[in-house]
Amino acid sequence: MKRTLQKSIQSAVLRTWDPTGSDPDAGAVAVRITFPADTFRQAPSWSPGADFEACRAGQAWIRRTPEATTMVVAGVQLPLRVAGSPGGPEVWTATGPPDAEAPEFLWEEPARITELRRAPGTRVDRAPLAGHPAAAAAARWAEFEEEWGFRPERKPDGRWSLLLLCLPAAPTRPNERELVDAAALVARRFGGTAEVRPYSAAGDPFAVWRILERAAARL
Repeated sequence: MKRTLQKSIQSAVLRTWDPTGSDPDAGAVAVRITFPADTFRQAPSWSPGADFEACRAGQAWIRRTPEATTMVVAGVQLPLRVAGSPGGPEVWTATGPPDAEAPEFLWEEPARITELRRAPGTRVDRAPLAGHPAAAAAARWAEFEEEWGFRPERKPDGRWSLLLLCLPAAPTRPNERELVDAAALVARRFGGTAEVRPYSAAGDPFAVWRILERAAARL
């Protein structure tokens, strides 16, 4: 499986590669790993609603309707210099215009939802995480990410998937070799199927590195 995946990724990289080195997005590619239906079946789950898309398991969700764009993030904690006094983690709900662009940080660093607290046309509601139904799921998925280096996304059909990314032309992002290693490791460990996809900003660009770091630490 790894050899086939490697060939597919290399082929996808070459299709958009820029030999001049002037395009930082050259060779960008993604791998979508879809897990079997019973994977993570025992994991605690919570969602703001059935029509929300999970950006990061147990932490961030988004919903688009003709009326509004709603983003929910669990485990948000304002820095002390901003909050003014110590406080525990919270659940933030940001409701903006229907045409609001989904910020990339929902997949990368959801806690940056705090940046929306002064965004024009956006209302932010806050509630303590302690005692909230999202608390157990947030804690469990935080432990999972610490152990394995990633959080899957919940698909509309109830299955989980993971989008892994590489940007070979950017030294501050994973390359294609690292993408192959991380994708093969996750697919093998959790029984997922890997499919090479066009690059998408709707993914955590550093998950590949975390997966490989956690794997090395377990050796």
